[in-house]
Amino acid sequence: MKKKSALAALSLILSTGLVAGVAAPGAVAQEPAAAQVTAEVSEAGKATIKRDSYGVPHVYADTTRDLFYGYGYAVAEDRMFQLEMAKRAVLGTSAEVLGPDYVEIDKRSRASFDPEAIKAQIEALPQEDRDILEGYAAGFNERVGEVMANQEELLPKQFTDYGFEPTTWSGYDVAMIWVGTMANRFSDSAGELSNLQVLQQLTAEYGAEQGQLLFDQLQWTEDPTAPTTVPREDKKHPNKLAVDSPSQLSDLAEVSPELEDNGLASMKQFGGGDWPAVKPEASNLWIVGDKKSKEKGSILLNGPQFSWFNPSYVYGIGLHGAGFDVTGNTPFAHPTILFGTNKDISWGSTAGPLDVNDVYQEQLNPENPHEYRYDGEWRPMDVRTEKIEVAGQEPVEHQVYSTVHGYVTSFDAANNTAYSKKRSWAGTEIQSFMAWIKIMKAQNWEEYLEQAEKVGITINWYYADKEGNIGYVSPGKLPVRAEGHDPRLPAVGDGSMEWEGIRPFSENPKVYNPKQGYIVNWNNQSAAGFNAGSGNWSPVDRVNEIIERLEEKQKFTTDEIWDINEETSFADLNIRYFRPFLEEAVKTLPAKDSLVQDVRLLTEWDGQRRDGDDDGDLDGPQAAIMNTWLPILFETVLKDDLPASVFENYAQGSGLARPANGSKLVYNALLGEDAGVEQSVDFFNGADKQQVLLDTYRQALAQLAAEQGADRSAWSVPAPQHEFSYKNFIGVPQANAEENLTGPDYMNRGTQNDIVSLFGSEASMCTVAPPGQSGFIAPDGTKSEHYADQLQMYADFECKTENLYPQQLEANLESTTVLK
Repeated sequence: MKKKSALAALSLILSTGLVAGVAAPGAVAQEPAAAQVTAEVSEAGKATIKRDSYGVPHVYADTTRDLFYGYGYAVAEDRMFQLEMAKRAVLGTSAEVLGPDYVEIDKRSRASFDPEAIKAQIEALPQEDRDILEGYAAGFNERVGEVMANQEELLPKQFTDYGFEPTTWSGYDVAMIWVGTMANRFSDSAGELSNLQVLQQLTAEYGAEQGQLLFDQLQWTEDPTAPTTVPREDKKHPNKLAVDSPSQLSDLAEVSPELEDNGLASMKQFGGGDWPAVKPEASNLWIVGDKKSKEKGSILLNGPQFSWFNPSYVYGIGLHGAGFDVTGNTPFAHPTILFGTNKDISWGSTAGPLDVNDVYQEQLNPENPHEYRYDGEWRPMDVRTEKIEVAGQEPVEHQVYSTVHGYVTSFDAANNTAYSKKRSWAGTEIQSFMAWIKIMKAQNWEEYLEQAEKVGITINWYYADKEGNIGYVSPGKLPVRAEGHDPRLPAVGDGSMEWEGIRPFSENPKVYNPKQGYIVNWNNQSAAGFNAGSGNWSPVDRVNEIIERLEEKQKFTTDEIWDINEETSFADLNIRYFRPFLEEAVKTLPAKDSLVQDVRLLTEWDGQRRDGDDDGDLDGPQAAIMNTWLPILFETVLKDDLPASVFENYAQGSGLARPANGSKLVYNALLGEDAGVEQSVDFFNGADKQQVLLDTYRQALAQLAAEQGADRSAWSVPAPQHEFSYKNFIGVPQANAEENLTGPDYMNRGTQNDIVSLFGSEASMCTVAPPGQSGFIAPDGTKSEHYADQLQMYADFECKTENLYPQQLEANLESTTVLK
């Protein structure tokens, strides 16, 4: 059903091809538990690397240092340029080799961490833990040395094209890849300043009282009807602010229109979005346990949505020895497997939902803009001067300022204010990293939770085991905020709104073997009460696409769990919320009214946005109708009640990756008194809601007829395509520009997908991580045979069998390397 011809041509251009091992998830060969892994290391070698038919390395070693030495060496074989540029991106040294265009990126990266603090955390680790980082770096450096000694055959072509050489690594560099691509990307969001600017726009136009009512209707703190990963016990959870009074901001709260929010710019650099969706929203997951799997055990499917890149965002790896026996995929070849199994348990993750950061408004000394008011006196800001080397020009000095709360993200000189960001997880970065490494050895839920409690950053963790138990926990350090602190808005930085401690881990959202028999998440709310200041979650949520399918059957096979992935990947994320209102509205029309049949185009639509005939357009007129109707509906209902600059955030209606922002507001307005958020402002202005739906629908049909002709069956919209970007998520090249890949048709699914079945003594895993395992291009331009051999597989919703057992690996062995 995909554009196989285009992808076949792409494969031909890339000179790659599929190899044996493509599978449906339920077709994975399974072996008895007796086939235990042992460290198959040559007596003369540190580690042995065995690669399977897709180039996935399995590393065997006797000691922790040697195991990760082998890991680092294998990564350097496959992804040396990608990892070199990832290191530069997170450390802020991109401009050193790429020039002045990357200075601003480097500034934001350097302001996101304290090098000395990270180094101190590493130094405090026991040697066994440091062996992980140092061994990985040593293995990587071993391969760098080999490459530099034989550049004519081994140096990745991108280094020559960009005009610089690979650098050696330290344990600190290895740790910073994780800090920069996980902690800083997924645990650093804070939308308070953007919220404040919106509130000020609303109050400027409508006055303080009406502006506050509108703000509460746009940015609520709790909707008791929103789906949660920990099932709600009380569907009538009180809908009120999580604070007793509005935020006690001083008169200096006014924000200059020209203020540049460097905190928001940094957050966007690391994966955030535009207001109101400022939190990273990346990944879905569903698990069924013993109650809903047809065989005794568990099935876990994870689709982390990091966006799409070439080389792949994730790296496949197996680690065997020194207490580890794990296989799976992990972002940027972290020395831990984020999506994997040790055959006793499996685990996965999605972006963290907890509010672990606060923005503070600092009052500045009019006589000195680098002094701020705290505890009744002016205090000097701490300052760190960073020297950024720039290719082709003089170095640039950059000052990073901090207050007692954290890094200063913005200065508002016109109002003598600055904004700083306080992280509850500051100082726990390496502790969190090590906990994620150690879950690979966990054998049960208790051992898994033991590591989760050590995690300071916000993240969602999921668990399943061979006995059919399933669990969810949302780690992260949750601050106890001062009375009167509205978490949606900046806190006053004068010392009156300081945190009163950290909530105990026992209060973090978690659930084990829920009655429903499944756990599901698509970046929805974690649990009742955990919303204030961040998520803005509502019943209009893409997770309903998964929930509906899990509720349709009592028991699932592995194949049936995998099939949900395809169905949700093409689901229109808005129609389910408007369908019942359209059905009611059309009942008011005469049976002969032509609009009755036109409305049924949507109400009887299966909601799938596909290009089944490969003509380049989505099938049927429905996608075109939705894309045209929703913006008209949003404009009619919302535009007159919102300032133009605020309405812009709700104007678009396509909602490919998640429901349109405007759908949440209009759905609540349609519900009226039944909405989970109080509708103080009538967005319909007293008009008949059903008539508004019909009138705007007619307008959409008229617009389409004018643009595409009267034949409804011919209405269409182009099928969007995936782009596998040659730049990483920070915006730094990790390949050559010509390595940008386009296709297949857009699927709202994981950057990678993995499915793990654990049925007693049997374990199986199937994964797909396009474009391929290796990003290596030889000096003469020859690409690795595994450069893009998972791209067609991804398009066809297939996956490759992971070799969890030695016998499987030996049967699919491509190469063996012994590291001396």
